[in-house]
Amino acid sequence: MIVGMTIITVSILVTQITKNTFNKNNPNLDVVVGAKGSPLQLILSTIHHIDIPTGNISYKNALNIIKHPAIRSGTPISLGDNFQNFRIVGTSKNILKLYNANLKVGKVWEKPMQSIIGYNVANYTQLKMNKFFVGSHGLIDTGDVHAEQPYKVVGILNKTGTILDNLILTSLGSVWRLHSNETNSKTVNSNSKLEVTALLLKYKNKSSVFSFPRLINKNTNMQAASPSYEISKLFKLTGDAHMIVNYLSILIISLSFIGILFSLLNNINDRKYDLAILRTLGFTKRRVFSLILIEGMSISLLGSIFGIIIGCTTYISVQHFSLIGRNMISLQFDFVFNLFAVWLIVMVASFLTCLIPCIKVYKQNIRSILLNS
Repeated sequence: MIVGMTIITVSILVTQITKNTFNKNNPNLDVVVGAKGSPLQLILSTIHHIDIPTGNISYKNALNIIKHPAIRSGTPISLGDNFQNFRIVGTSKNILKLYNANLKVGKVWEKPMQSIIGYNVANYTQLKMNKFFVGSHGLIDTGDVHAEQPYKVVGILNKTGTILDNLILTSLGSVWRLHSNETNSKTVNSNSKLEVTALLLKYKNKSSVFSFPRLINKNTNMQAASPSYEISKLFKLTGDAHMIVNYLSILIISLSFIGILFSLLNNINDRKYDLAILRTLGFTKRRVFSLILIEGMSISLLGSIFGIIIGCTTYISVQHFSLIGRNMISLQFDFVFNLFAVWLIVMVASFLTCLIPCIKVYKQNIRSILLNS
């Protein structure tokens, strides 16, 4: 019972919270444009920040795409560094509007090497206002730091409940300063060597949903990927795995019911004389029936509760200690209904299972038992 409830609890938590996280991390973006490669990888790396980018694209080409008649708004992002495994994202100030983010304290960057940090970044790293820190090369902490040019914290964001809570935001010029020979961000419009990782785009109207990606994919060295389409494909791929895990949980719980049934039947057989004595002392059939039912339901109740507790503890531990877990949005309670529904089904099934030995006790002939004993 405990093992089955643990597995099914973890499965429900992973499925529900992952879906909610993916939904909240996407601020209704229509398309992401980036380097050729896996469309899913592009979406995971640039919106959800749980994969490595497919490459870089020309900033000059990115500006031309933003000016396209089909595009209402475009936000460039540039990845490459991290601080204590929190990604440093070079971008424009438009990203705050995109995620409806507000500053808790401080201000938005005004020049290169200034940064604003997300709510979780501030809590995990203990970075404060006007403190300096150095980024580490790569998207995970490798120890290869850019010690020569530290960032300065000029703002801390309020909690948004999105991936922005786990990011360090700075200007594109800051990223270019660290990764190229170009140090003057005012000349970016005329410099064809500058690059960004991707463009986060919204259409002016939904009629561009087919024509614009086709235009990018066929006529350029870039690719356009739809966030909603790629994530739906991901859930379709992982859906079968979740179903197998759920079926395994049901099998284990079913075996637990059989174990409880045979355990109660054996106990009744071993204690039939004691139960018969209780009847002679004034215990009614209903009272003996209730004792056996309470015994069986107690086993089921304790097993299911311990299973849920162990499952929640396992999930929280993995979420806390893993890099991917950091990007999962915590404090979500949408899973409670599903978990309660499963627990209720388990308890009803336990009740029906326990009725079998209870009915057997109820129908016992105490006279024949006492005579045979």
